[in-house]
Amino acid sequence: MRLFRKAWPVLLILGLILALAAGCTKTEEKKTEGATEKPKTEKKLTGSLKLAGSTTVLPVAQAAAEKFMEQNQGVKVEVQGTGSSEGITAVSEGAADIGNSSRDLKEAEKSLGLVDNVIAIDAIVFIVNPSNKVDGLTKEQIKDIFTGKITNWKEVGGESAPIQVVNRDEASGTREVVQKKLLSESVKFTGNAVVQPGTGQVKATVTSTPNAIGYISFGYVDSTVKGLKFDGVKPAIASVKDKTYAFQRNLHMFTKGQPSALAKAYIDFVLGKDFQKEVVAKEYIPVVD
Repeated sequence: MRLFRKAWPVLLILGLILALAAGCTKTEEKKTEGATEKPKTEKKLTGSLKLAGSTTVLPVAQAAAEKFMEQNQGVKVEVQGTGSSEGITAVSEGAADIGNSSRDLKEAEKSLGLVDNVIAIDAIVFIVNPSNKVDGLTKEQIKDIFTGKITNWKEVGGESAPIQVVNRDEASGTREVVQKKLLSESVKFTGNAVVQPGTGQVKATVTSTPNAIGYISFGYVDSTVKGLKFDGVKPAIASVKDKTYAFQRNLHMFTKGQPSALAKAYIDFVLGKDFQKEVVAKEYIPVVD
């Protein structure tokens, strides 16, 4: 009994120590359970991008640049319409981050190490002045006009008037597609054509020249020009989608190797469902539903 009386203060102190230790452990457990990870902050995009190339891709690239910069205040995107070939050269030589093109790569360009991103499907439309009574032409008639074999509108059902051919320069991806699909590599365009550097200039020339004929991207066609039926098929979104309108091609954004983080973010933005639906679909055929 005496031994217990002597020991109980020690036991009491030991019990208090154990109780305090247990309480601390529970408190730490509660702190651990209640703790939450700090939200990860997204790294803001900064830097600059330079795009060069196709005037057909230009409106889409510019619209994307404006919207992309609005969402990313630390980013600057510069877009130039220099022609598809110039864009491919610029990106392959490091003068541009992205090369826009309205044509596929040529055989000689396939070894440049470029990565292809198809951003839309487009149609090439042969256009005349709205006053022209001709509503459509066959492939052979167009070929004969652009090679200089047919020189008067009366030969294809129009009024008697000399045909003024309006062509694109050799840097144009659209011209490359027409050359390949219409003339073949060995057949040359007429030397009597007015040659313009961009889609806008072709359209303006046809608008102001009653007897002119040229070709532009479907996205540029409006009431200032008349889009001709091709082999009886009217150029329209539906006829491009079901491929009954034969003159169509892919629109590209090329990078040298895998794109940088900023270039990838921009291209992903262009391929985003919202941008494809709200911008691309108004002028071209989206590649993302």
